[in-house]
Amino acid sequence: MGERDGIPISIDELNKMKAIAERARKNVIKMQFYDQSVHVGSSLSSIDILTVLLFRYIRDSQDKINKDWLILSKGHAAPALYSVLHEKGLIKEDELWKIQSIDGLLQGHPEIFIPGVDMSTGSLGQGLSFGIGVATGIKMAGGSGRVFVMMGDGEQDEGEIWEAMTHAIARKLDNLIAFIEINGYQLDDSTSNVKPKEFLEEVWRAVGWRTFSCDGHDILSIINAVEEAQKAKKPAVIFAKTLRGKGFTPIENSKKQRATPDVTREFLFSS
Repeated sequence: MGERDGIPISIDELNKMKAIAERARKNVIKMQFYDQSVHVGSSLSSIDILTVLLFRYIRDSQDKINKDWLILSKGHAAPALYSVLHEKGLIKEDELWKIQSIDGLLQGHPEIFIPGVDMSTGSLGQGLSFGIGVATGIKMAGGSGRVFVMMGDGEQDEGEIWEAMTHAIARKLDNLIAFIEINGYQLDDSTSNVKPKEFLEEVWRAVGWRTFSCDGHDILSIINAVEEAQKAKKPAVIFAKTLRGKGFTPIENSKKQRATPDVTREFLFSS
């Protein structure tokens, strides 16, 4: 068994999730060959968190109040979600290469007709409000389902999030866990240049949320944070430090979302 901070995990499970994340990461990079508009940088920062959630925590059920919901509020990172859903056997590999094609299943942002997608997302800031509605409905119906919402740090500019975060406390939603990826970039520039967000954790804590942090590219760190968040008995938010473009050196830790096909080809075949 491997263990950190008292959270056990078998070495086999750990290695399996690392391998899944690596394959998913490579597939996201490869998807650029087929659509140069996909958001590769934002997707690569989300891969490891999505892998942990989908392979360790998300429980499926035909009953919507007893299933776990995963809401990718930062919907432009859809390629990451699709790549991990492919690893779960829900999306065929050839569909990855047809992203946004007229004859393909996959859209530029998640749509609920895609297997494994719980909410159609794309307009930033809406995922948390939707998640609060689902979590409230589950509790009212006496269900056991949990709701996980993934957001970006640039997304925190949206006023809807600030309205929603107080309502989650009022509804005492202990079945709601939010992730905020801290990768330091948003559409226009670095987050520090647009609107410094060093105070984010203090604000969420002051409102009443339990706050946690993790390394968003360390499987054990993510698992530890989720385990602790599940014990919170109130809405919980995990601040995950990530790198935009993680694992794709031509754009890693920069505001670039993608590289040229030639650069991508050289990277894939030399690594």
